[in-house]
Amino acid sequence: MQDRHFSDEELVAFLDGEKDYAPMDAIRAALKTDAALAARLDALKLDMAALADSFDLLQAPEFDTASLSAAPPRRAWAGMAVAACLALAVGFGAGSWNAAKPLEGWVDYVAAYQALYTHATLDHISQTPAQHTVELDRVASVIGKEFSLEQLTTFSEVDYKRAQVLAFEGRPLVQLAFASKTGVPIALCIIRAGGEASMNADSLQTMRLEGLSSAVWSNGDYEYLLIGGTEDGLIERMGQAFQSMEI
Repeated sequence: MQDRHFSDEELVAFLDGEKDYAPMDAIRAALKTDAALAARLDALKLDMAALADSFDLLQAPEFDTASLSAAPPRRAWAGMAVAACLALAVGFGAGSWNAAKPLEGWVDYVAAYQALYTHATLDHISQTPAQHTVELDRVASVIGKEFSLEQLTTFSEVDYKRAQVLAFEGRPLVQLAFASKTGVPIALCIIRAGGEASMNADSLQTMRLEGLSSAVWSNGDYEYLLIGGTEDGLIERMGQAFQSMEI
């Protein structure tokens, strides 16, 4: 039995005991026979004590710790972690963003999310072309943009793995996941541009976010982030190819 029908968000909610956000009984049943699912859950666990120590150092003087009756759930810590990690954004290559200028909005959150991925996050996923097509049709209907499987399987260096729908401030955010031949997770994330675009249209920019090779660009209607691993050249080549495809 494979657990590809459980999203990362459902598994994190399961770990936090959030019954409204996870199919608790189904996950418990799958864990009895699915070693890959158990390994995936282990990979998603965060060291909350270490996170708490980190945020103690960043805590503003006016922050009222007495008002907290319990530790926030894992997802809340992950959101707070973005503030701590912004300092890790470092530009590289010609035309990169200035490292002193913080990136805005959804890009930061996605980078922090991607930094939690390990080789085990995607290695259990194996779908047929028909399954990929159904999944791509589903996410396309959510974001209003079509994707073809051929566009996602043109790179010899990576394998296309899955598509899923996330969200940022009420806007659907599509994640198309890949893995390198050595298992390194790479994600192409796409969101419809908001009222004020946070990226320059048509200009692909490269940088390091959360220590990961990254490329961002926009076509005016949608904004894109390609992120994963530390092979800067690979991410730049893939980004340029996706931009040329007008994916």
